[in-house]
Amino acid sequence: MTRPDLNSLRLRLILGSVAGVALAMMLAGLFIGHLYRVHTTARFQGELDHHLEELVAMTFVADGTVGVAQPLSDPLFNVPGSGLYWQVEGADTLARSPSLQNNRLAPVVGEAWVERQVADAPVLQRSVRHRSPDGGTLIVSIASARSLLETQVSRFRSDLLRSIAIVGLLLMAGAVLLVRFGFAPVRRLGDEIDRLRHGEIARLPTDAPTEFAPIVTRLNALLEGQAQLIARARTEAGNLAHDLRTPLALISDEAEQLRLRGDVEAGDFLLARCAVMQRQIDHHLARAAIAGTRGGGTLAHVAPLVEQIAGAMRRLHAGRDIRFSIDVPPTLRLPIDEGDLAEILSNLIDNGCKWARSTVAVTIAAGGIAVGDDGPGIAPDRRAAALAIGGRLDPATPGTGLGLAVVADLARIHDARFELGRSPLGGLEARVTLSGPPRL
Repeated sequence: MTRPDLNSLRLRLILGSVAGVALAMMLAGLFIGHLYRVHTTARFQGELDHHLEELVAMTFVADGTVGVAQPLSDPLFNVPGSGLYWQVEGADTLARSPSLQNNRLAPVVGEAWVERQVADAPVLQRSVRHRSPDGGTLIVSIASARSLLETQVSRFRSDLLRSIAIVGLLLMAGAVLLVRFGFAPVRRLGDEIDRLRHGEIARLPTDAPTEFAPIVTRLNALLEGQAQLIARARTEAGNLAHDLRTPLALISDEAEQLRLRGDVEAGDFLLARCAVMQRQIDHHLARAAIAGTRGGGTLAHVAPLVEQIAGAMRRLHAGRDIRFSIDVPPTLRLPIDEGDLAEILSNLIDNGCKWARSTVAVTIAAGGIAVGDDGPGIAPDRRAAALAIGGRLDPATPGTGLGLAVVADLARIHDARFELGRSPLGGLEARVTLSGPPRL
């Protein structure tokens, strides 16, 4: 199970929103529940006051006995144990509702509602004094079981909890969607940066949201500055190499003069050193040419480039009747500058042609470039020497000894892995594995 990323800003906003909604819903539920109880209690007591006034109006005394002219308007007063009670009490007489059965209210005359017990159940009760037509005093009481009020409050509370839960879930879902919607530009900016890294675009689009526009502008300015620095460095490296070639040519010429004057040993020594210097200059010129090409706009179509290089190699090695086996998806694109890819393929295919007896195999798929041949191959303990600058395992074979070294440098620049191994054809296989995903 994947652990949540607690450093995620989106996760923090979602958790914060959910906690905020839950707290707000809980406080709203408590407030609404309290408000409903207050209003329901007031309405409940108002209805009982109305029945008390109705009871006073219908009370009479005849022959010293108190009575009520007709039943009250609420039929629950006539249902035994219903919870609604009335009672009229005189000096020696008593009348009470059928619902009260044999129980009796203990009157407390006053304006306030008091809580008493009827049949061991709490009731809200209010009593008033009333002067009877014969001049006597009657105590008229009205009461209601508290359970009748609590039942209404409890039903409302259940409905309120369900409603708040539904509203809370909807608000939480809305908060999650809002966070996802708010972070959509961030995801798009990340996708654009990936496209920039893979070479599909040269600069970030400037139609970013207002909050990200300064970041996009500064990143594009940074890319532009880097491109200018790289171009200037490559120009300076080229100028330096050109300036070194002239004195190197003069030293080589002087070495030839020494050999002609009979000092063969000194001439050969100087010529050998000049050759080493020339290879170093060529190598660093090649590095200067390829350095910094990774970045914006570096996405190469592979198949046409391979066919173009293979055609050139067929003409270059026309006398050897080399057969090419090419396996490249026609729509494959690799995240690498096309010039760098051409340099890699040219060096690897040319190296394969030099050593192959009859076949060179070029296979490019899933981010890997493999060029193999059916030549003699290279023993594992000598492969490192083949990658050194100017490393030539067989001086009789034409070449500068820079091809595989240049490929190794290009592989390092593009965070790729370059390996030499044994080809299924029996000879050497040179494999470059790129770090970025291919595009089909």
